[in-house]
Amino acid sequence: MKLLFKKTSVLVLSTLFATSAFAVDHEEGGYAGTTDQGHDTVVYNFLKHFSYEQYYYSYKHQWSTNNNNRVDAMDFAVFGGHGNRWLIAGLDGSVDLSTAGTSAHKGYGNVDAEFVAFESCYVVPSPIEVSDPFTNWTKPGSVFDGLHQAVGFHTVSWQSTDQKVTDYFGSRIASGAAVWQAWFDAINAKGRSDEHGSAAMHPSADGDTYASFVADPPADSTSLRVWYQY
Repeated sequence: MKLLFKKTSVLVLSTLFATSAFAVDHEEGGYAGTTDQGHDTVVYNFLKHFSYEQYYYSYKHQWSTNNNNRVDAMDFAVFGGHGNRWLIAGLDGSVDLSTAGTSAHKGYGNVDAEFVAFESCYVVPSPIEVSDPFTNWTKPGSVFDGLHQAVGFHTVSWQSTDQKVTDYFGSRIASGAAVWQAWFDAINAKGRSDEHGSAAMHPSADGDTYASFVADPPADSTSLRVWYQY
Protein backbone atom coordinates (compact mmCIF):
# COMPACT_ATOMS: atom_id res chain seq x y z
CA MET A 1 0.00 0.00 0.00
CA LYS A 2 1.59 3.27 -1.08
CA LEU A 3 1.06 6.33 1.06
CA LEU A 4 2.78 9.68 1.06
CA PHE A 5 3.21 12.69 3.27
CA LYS A 6 3.91 16.21 2.07
CA LYS A 7 7.05 17.80 3.54
CA THR A 8 6.54 21.31 4.74
CA SER A 9 9.04 24.03 4.19
CA VAL A 10 33.55 -3.83 19.64
CA LEU A 11 34.57 -0.58 21.10
CA VAL A 12 31.86 0.29 23.54
CA LEU A 13 30.91 3.83 24.34
CA SER A 14 30.39 4.62 27.99
CA THR A 15 26.90 3.65 29.13
CA LEU A 16 25.33 6.19 31.43
CA PHE A 17 22.10 6.03 33.35
CA ALA A 18 20.25 9.26 33.85
CA THR A 19 18.75 9.94 37.24
CA SER A 20 15.90 12.22 36.26
CA ALA A 21 12.40 10.96 35.53
CA PHE A 22 11.16 10.65 31.94
CA ALA A 23 7.64 10.79 30.60
CA VAL A 24 8.22 7.68 28.48
CA ASP A 25 11.18 5.38 29.04
CA HIS A 26 11.44 1.67 28.26
CA GLU A 27 14.71 0.17 26.90
CA GLU A 28 16.76 2.13 24.39
CA GLY A 29 19.89 1.24 22.45
CA GLY A 30 22.13 3.36 20.24
CA TYR A 31 24.71 2.27 17.68
CA ALA A 32 27.20 4.63 15.99
CA GLY A 33 28.58 3.62 12.61
CA THR A 34 31.89 5.49 12.80
CA THR A 35 34.30 6.67 15.49
CA ASP A 36 35.37 9.99 13.99
CA GLN A 37 32.47 11.60 12.11
CA GLY A 38 30.14 12.62 14.91
CA HIS A 39 27.80 9.67 14.59
CA ASP A 40 28.25 8.93 18.29
CA THR A 41 26.83 12.37 19.05
CA VAL A 42 23.96 11.79 16.63
CA VAL A 43 23.07 8.65 18.57
CA TYR A 44 23.61 10.18 22.01
CA ASN A 45 21.37 13.14 21.21
CA PHE A 46 18.48 10.69 21.02
CA LEU A 47 19.53 8.52 23.96
CA LYS A 48 20.03 11.42 26.38
CA HIS A 49 16.26 11.83 26.61
CA PHE A 50 16.01 8.40 28.26
CA SER A 51 17.71 6.27 30.93
CA TYR A 52 19.09 4.12 28.14
CA GLU A 53 20.55 0.62 28.39
CA GLN A 54 22.94 0.32 25.41
CA TYR A 55 25.33 2.74 23.62
CA TYR A 56 27.77 1.04 21.25
CA TYR A 57 29.78 1.55 18.14
CA SER A 58 28.03 -0.45 15.46
CA TYR A 59 29.20 -3.91 14.40
CA LYS A 60 27.46 -6.34 12.08
CA HIS A 61 26.62 -8.92 14.75
CA GLN A 62 24.46 -6.40 16.63
CA TRP A 63 22.10 -6.26 13.64
CA SER A 64 22.31 -9.89 12.55
CA THR A 65 23.65 -12.95 14.42
CA ASN A 66 23.53 -11.32 17.87
CA ASN A 67 20.55 -9.01 17.48
CA ASN A 68 18.61 -10.74 20.28
CA ASN A 69 21.15 -9.27 22.72
CA ARG A 70 21.51 -5.90 21.02
CA VAL A 71 18.98 -4.27 18.69
CA ASP A 72 16.15 -6.70 19.41
CA ALA A 73 16.73 -6.59 23.17
CA MET A 74 15.71 -2.91 23.10
CA ASP A 75 12.27 -1.40 22.66
CA PHE A 76 13.75 1.45 20.62
CA ALA A 77 17.02 1.24 18.69
CA VAL A 78 18.77 4.12 16.89
CA PHE A 79 21.55 3.91 14.31
CA GLY A 80 23.70 6.86 13.23
CA GLY A 81 26.04 6.29 10.30
CA HIS A 82 26.34 5.74 6.59
CA GLY A 83 23.67 3.88 4.66
CA ASN A 84 22.05 2.99 1.39
CA ARG A 85 18.83 1.25 0.38
CA TRP A 86 18.17 -1.42 3.05
CA LEU A 87 21.84 -1.12 4.04
CA ILE A 88 23.76 0.28 7.02
CA ALA A 89 27.54 0.47 7.48
CA GLY A 90 29.38 -0.13 10.75
CA LEU A 91 32.99 -0.49 11.83
CA ASP A 92 33.41 -4.00 10.39
CA GLY A 93 31.33 -3.68 7.23
CA SER A 94 27.77 -3.36 6.01
CA VAL A 95 24.54 -5.06 7.03
CA ASP A 96 21.94 -5.88 4.39
CA LEU A 97 18.63 -5.43 6.20
CA SER A 98 16.82 -7.48 3.57
CA THR A 99 18.75 -10.59 4.69
CA ALA A 100 19.83 -9.72 8.26
CA GLY A 101 17.21 -12.03 9.75
CA THR A 102 18.57 -15.27 8.32
CA SER A 103 20.31 -16.41 11.53
CA ALA A 104 18.75 -18.22 14.49
CA HIS A 105 18.20 -14.79 16.06
CA LYS A 106 15.86 -13.90 13.19
CA GLY A 107 15.01 -10.23 12.60
CA TYR A 108 13.75 -7.51 14.92
CA GLY A 109 10.56 -7.77 16.92
CA ASN A 110 10.52 -11.47 17.74
CA VAL A 111 12.17 -10.62 21.09
CA ASP A 112 11.50 -7.02 22.14
CA ALA A 113 12.10 -4.35 19.48
CA GLU A 114 9.19 -2.14 18.54
CA PHE A 115 10.90 0.75 16.76
CA VAL A 116 14.17 1.33 14.87
CA ALA A 117 15.40 4.70 13.57
CA PHE A 118 18.10 5.05 10.92
CA GLU A 119 19.86 8.43 10.79
CA SER A 120 21.43 7.51 7.46
CA CYS A 121 21.12 8.20 3.76
CA TYR A 122 18.54 6.25 1.76
CA VAL A 123 17.94 3.33 4.18
CA VAL A 124 14.12 3.42 3.98
CA PRO A 125 13.28 3.71 0.26
CA SER A 126 9.98 5.12 -0.94
CA PRO A 127 7.98 4.49 -4.15
CA ILE A 128 9.81 7.47 -5.64
CA GLU A 129 13.09 5.52 -5.75
CA VAL A 130 12.00 1.90 -6.13
CA SER A 131 9.00 0.14 -7.61
CA ASP A 132 8.66 -2.13 -4.58
CA PRO A 133 9.57 -0.47 -1.25
CA PHE A 134 7.84 -3.20 0.75
CA THR A 135 9.11 -6.73 0.07
CA ASN A 136 12.72 -6.32 1.26
CA TRP A 137 11.43 -5.46 4.73
CA THR A 138 9.10 -8.44 5.08
CA LYS A 139 10.41 -11.35 2.96
CA PRO A 140 11.86 -14.42 4.76
CA GLY A 141 15.22 -13.44 6.21
CA SER A 142 14.46 -9.73 6.47
CA VAL A 143 14.06 -7.78 9.69
CA PHE A 144 10.32 -7.19 10.22
CA ASP A 145 9.72 -10.17 12.53
CA GLY A 146 7.18 -8.35 14.67
CA LEU A 147 8.81 -4.92 14.37
CA HIS A 148 6.28 -2.10 14.48
CA GLN A 149 8.03 0.73 12.61
CA ALA A 150 11.36 1.56 10.94
CA VAL A 151 11.96 5.25 10.28
CA GLY A 152 14.72 6.86 8.27
CA PHE A 153 15.34 8.78 5.06
CA HIS A 154 14.66 7.99 1.42
CA THR A 155 17.04 10.81 0.46
CA VAL A 156 20.46 11.92 1.64
CA SER A 157 20.89 12.94 5.28
CA TRP A 158 23.49 15.43 6.41
CA GLN A 159 25.90 15.45 9.33
CA SER A 160 25.31 19.20 9.69
CA THR A 161 21.71 18.55 10.76
CA ASP A 162 21.68 14.92 11.98
CA GLN A 163 22.53 15.82 15.56
CA LYS A 164 19.70 18.36 15.73
CA VAL A 165 17.20 15.98 14.15
CA THR A 166 17.85 13.17 16.65
CA ASP A 167 17.79 15.60 19.59
CA TYR A 168 14.41 16.97 18.56
CA PHE A 169 13.13 13.48 17.74
CA GLY A 170 14.22 12.09 21.11
CA SER A 171 12.47 14.86 23.00
CA ARG A 172 9.25 14.29 21.07
CA ILE A 173 9.35 10.52 21.57
CA ALA A 174 10.05 10.88 25.30
CA SER A 175 7.02 13.14 25.60
CA GLY A 176 4.77 10.49 24.05
CA ALA A 177 4.41 11.75 20.47
CA ALA A 178 3.44 9.37 17.68
CA VAL A 179 6.61 7.80 16.32
CA TRP A 180 6.72 8.33 12.56
CA GLN A 181 4.97 11.69 12.85
CA ALA A 182 7.60 12.82 15.38
CA TRP A 183 10.33 11.73 12.96
CA PHE A 184 8.85 13.82 10.17
CA ASP A 185 8.34 16.74 12.56
CA ALA A 186 12.01 16.58 13.56
CA ILE A 187 13.15 16.64 9.93
CA ASN A 188 10.82 19.53 9.15
CA ALA A 189 12.06 21.48 12.17
CA LYS A 190 15.80 20.72 12.07
CA GLY A 191 16.68 19.11 8.73
CA ARG A 192 17.77 20.58 5.44
CA SER A 193 15.27 21.22 2.67
CA ASP A 194 16.65 18.27 0.67
CA GLU A 195 16.28 15.79 3.55
CA HIS A 196 13.07 13.80 3.24
CA GLY A 197 11.95 11.26 5.81
CA SER A 198 10.30 7.90 5.28
CA ALA A 199 8.77 5.27 7.52
CA ALA A 200 7.93 1.60 6.98
CA MET A 201 5.47 -0.05 9.33
CA HIS A 202 2.91 -2.75 9.83
CA PRO A 203 -0.47 -1.05 9.10
CA SER A 204 -1.79 -1.87 12.58
CA ALA A 205 1.09 0.14 14.11
CA ASP A 206 0.42 3.33 12.18
CA GLY A 207 -0.72 5.24 15.27
CA ASP A 208 1.88 3.92 17.72
CA THR A 209 3.53 6.14 20.29
CA TYR A 210 6.35 5.05 22.58
CA ALA A 211 3.89 5.32 25.47
CA SER A 212 1.18 3.25 23.81
CA PHE A 213 1.63 0.78 20.97
CA VAL A 214 -0.36 -2.12 19.56
CA ALA A 215 0.39 -5.80 20.04
CA ASP A 216 3.31 -7.11 18.01
CA PRO A 217 2.42 -7.77 14.37
CA PRO A 218 2.71 -11.40 13.23
CA ALA A 219 6.30 -12.39 12.50
CA ASP A 220 5.33 -13.76 9.08
CA SER A 221 3.24 -10.76 8.05
CA THR A 222 3.88 -9.32 4.60
CA SER A 223 1.61 -6.32 5.14
CA LEU A 224 3.54 -3.07 5.11
CA ARG A 225 2.76 0.62 4.87
CA VAL A 226 5.25 3.27 3.75
CA TRP A 227 4.81 6.95 4.54
CA TYR A 228 7.25 9.42 3.01
CA GLN A 229 7.95 13.11 2.64
CA TYR A 230 8.58 14.69 -0.74
